[in-house]
Amino acid sequence: MKWIGPLFTNAGGWEAYVSYHEGEWFIDKESPIVIEGTKSGVKLLPMLQEDYGKGYENQLKILKKGLLKNGQNMEAVESFPFHVPIITAFESMPGWVSYASDWVKHIKLDMDIAQFLFEKCQNKLFEQSARHKTLKVVNNWAKNKGVTFLR
Repeated sequence: MKWIGPLFTNAGGWEAYVSYHEGEWFIDKESPIVIEGTKSGVKLLPMLQEDYGKGYENQLKILKKGLLKNGQNMEAVESFPFHVPIITAFESMPGWVSYASDWVKHIKLDMDIAQFLFEKCQNKLFEQSARHKTLKVVNNWAKNKGVTFLR
């Protein structure tokens, strides 16, 4: 595998390298895992924090540069699963939801993700501002699709 990064270095000094291989994204040079669930989502959470990830545009720049350097198609960046750490935050890491809510506008929503985020935003466990930011994006997506979510 050819590795890209680091996307960030976490507080413990671990560098988050990712790889695009045979149509899938992986994380963790030492023990590569597909970026798809909670385990990989937790590893990517610091990316959402400005001090570590330096924002969405910075992450895109790192990924594009790495794909190019590795001789891969830069368009693969469009398939990077930015939704995974966002879902992980809303699902099981409520302390990260305020960061995740800033990134919702950057991910490609589908019915499952939009429904999930809408339902999670009904929970008063999360800060009101984070819920409002998220719902603004989700509700705009739903309106454009002609969908209505009910509380």
